[in-house]
Amino acid sequence: MSDGPDLNAPTDADPSPDQGPPTGAGVDAQTRQRLPAEVRMGEDIARAMAHHPPERAAEEIATHIRKFWDPRMRASIIGRMERGESMDELLRAGVELYRQGEIDRGEVAEPSGG
Repeated sequence: MSDGPDLNAPTDADPSPDQGPPTGAGVDAQTRQRLPAEVRMGEDIARAMAHHPPERAAEEIATHIRKFWDPRMRASIIGRMERGESMDELLRAGVELYRQGEIDRGEVAEPSGG
């Protein structure tokens, strides 16, 4: 028996199984590569934010889109969302917040380097 920490134990940063886009061995890498770049990148962000409560995750996603995405990427992801294209629900919520302009900067942590 070891006195050290259990490195395999879940942490607050580990998303629950129903959060974020699918990852791991069950994901077909070729299918993922066929996704539009904005959706693929947005789902990566959603996966990184999935450890937050859904409302906070959506705010973080919206803030990231506003701060770091090119206007063409923003327009593309909004158009895809409005057309009902398939995407992660956290990403969809973040894009909707961005589209509506409902981001309270005081509530959202600044990313490093921001």
